[in-house]
Amino acid sequence: MKTNRPRYRWLIFDADGTLFDFRLGETIALQQTTRMHDVAYSSDLHESYSAISAELWRQFELGEISLMHLRVVRFERLFAELGIDLEAESFNLDFMEALGQQRQLLPGAEAVVRDLSSRFQLLLATNGIAVVQRPRFANSSIRRYFEDVVISDEIGVAKPQTGFMEEAFSRMGEPRKSEVLMIGDSLSSDIAGGVNFGVDTCWFNPNGLALDGSPKPTYEIADLTEIDAIVSGV
Repeated sequence: MKTNRPRYRWLIFDADGTLFDFRLGETIALQQTTRMHDVAYSSDLHESYSAISAELWRQFELGEISLMHLRVVRFERLFAELGIDLEAESFNLDFMEALGQQRQLLPGAEAVVRDLSSRFQLLLATNGIAVVQRPRFANSSIRRYFEDVVISDEIGVAKPQTGFMEEAFSRMGEPRKSEVLMIGDSLSSDIAGGVNFGVDTCWFNPNGLALDGSPKPTYEIADLTEIDAIVSGV
């Protein structure tokens, strides 16, 4: 941990799992979509989907697959695993529409963002699908506090690749790297992306997970309210 904390001008926030309660939104979207397609929703189905999706997103972060491939293959694999006879592409389209309507925030996220926006410039950075993330962000209560949002699907490159941070810095007007803090819950995308680009990072780790060999974050917090002490130099 640093003792002489820098004064940042820009704070880059990850979206899902950092500010947005993605698990809750995903649950509601899956429940709605399975109901539309006459499939019984269950925790087992959800856990199977989560495992498949997580592996595909890891491949996407590494640049091994495209988002177009990911969005359909996740359901092809799920249906094959569970023996469900459904057309994956149609299901995926309905799921993305349902997910785009979910904008639930994590507890305290709005208050933290509102307070920080009065003293710092904020950018949202997500490895999401544009047709999902654009409506979620546009209709969320925190939209007003952010200068811009960078979505991997729109720029063709994902965190942790340096091209993502290059685009983010371009949107921010090319600040000094020492003036920027990357905040997120993913070691493999948010923290690795920030470290690879040479900016300070803050790992949001509410579940007390152990470091898994990923680049070490500059800071680690269990609650979003802890960000204030870091950026204020308290």
